[in-house]
Amino acid sequence: MISKEYLDKFKRLYKDKYDITLTDEEATELATHFLNLMEVLIRPKQKPIKTETSIPTSSQPERRQYETGRL
Repeated sequence: MISKEYLDKFKRLYKDKYDITLTDEEATELATHFLNLMEVLIRPKQKPIKTETSIPTSSQPERRQYETGRL
């Protein structure tokens, strides 16, 4: 949940940039989407999953598998 203080600041920034006044519900939705995007973008790169059956050779490109998870 986003605090009222940050929500009001987001609404002011949005109004200044786009000249659109958001309701609290619209601002909450947009701010939440923005924060989720930022979390995805700044998440550290995950280590590849190692499998014992596949050993990369110089003639074959290495294939990496990554764990995926929801926020």
